[in-house]
Amino acid sequence: MDVIIEGFDNVVDELQDMRSRSKKIVQRTIADFKSRGPSWISQEVAKEYNIKKADVNESKKGIQGKSSIRVHGTRIDNLSIIYRGRVLTPTHFGMKPTIRPNKGPYVVTAQIKRKSGRKSLGRKVFLGIPRNAKEDTPQLPFQRKSDARYPIEVVKTISVPQMITNDIVSHNIHNRINKELSKRLQHHLERLSR
Repeated sequence: MDVIIEGFDNVVDELQDMRSRSKKIVQRTIADFKSRGPSWISQEVAKEYNIKKADVNESKKGIQGKSSIRVHGTRIDNLSIIYRGRVLTPTHFGMKPTIRPNKGPYVVTAQIKRKSGRKSLGRKVFLGIPRNAKEDTPQLPFQRKSDARYPIEVVKTISVPQMITNDIVSHNIHNRINKELSKRLQHHLERLSR
């Protein structure tokens, strides 16, 4: 005895179409994450730290070849962004003064976190132009390692990867990505379900 189900071919076609659309929805959501994720992260970092979003994403553009952002993953549940970067100088954190005054003593200050006040970088910190620098290079804060004139070293603060892995920032980034990815997934689901 043969069993014939009316419309079976239509059901199979519809299921295959749904599978194809589901795959497109996931692919487009992943593409959105790869293009928009670094921006979401830089916004969350900039809320906590006194840094410009462009300074967080400078590694995206490969400035000076010392930083990088890599987005990995082929499924929504295994996406990751890996940041590598150098330790930043106080010039990224609203350092004042930016140029050594012509006369009188001065104190170099910076504000690393938005909610904290401006802090002195230390009594022995002074501004100078790095050796072999171009004319328009901003002055950097230096510090002597001893009471002698030399050796000196550039004052450094924190790197972008350290800012991102800060507990508060990391928690905010996680929440932001979940919220934004849910929106993008819903957006693509609505568009492709029509």
